[in-house]
Amino acid sequence: MTKNCSFCGTAFTAGKTHAEYCGRSCRDKAYRSRKAAESPRKPLGVVPGAPLPDDDREALRDLYRAAITRIIADGLVVPGRRGEADVAHPLARFVGQWFSALGYAGKPADGDGGDDLDALIASLLKSTDENGAKL
Repeated sequence: MTKNCSFCGTAFTAGKTHAEYCGRSCRDKAYRSRKAAESPRKPLGVVPGAPLPDDDREALRDLYRAAITRIIADGLVVPGRRGEADVAHPLARFVGQWFSALGYAGKPADGDGGDDLDALIASLLKSTDENGAKL
């Protein structure tokens, strides 16, 4: 039985009477387009690189400080899952992004202990050897 694909419109030989699409790719594309129509994407409220609103900045600053505190308490290197090798603290990968989002990128840590990043660096230097391994 010859039918026309419901998605691309090309003629195809249907193996079953209820077949709508010429192949898997058209069936998948039709599914994705239906799902996209059901739930359109909402625009993001924050433009990348734009300054954060003050209330968001304060919330991010609190999150940043809590993460630094947690990393210092737990150590930069933590045990892996199920007895695997030690891994970097899961929160450590976000510190740089938070740091730049808060506008701290222009001020490198000066080692005087006056901010959260200095405290983190000091803690890391005390708890790791020259290769970064946990003492």
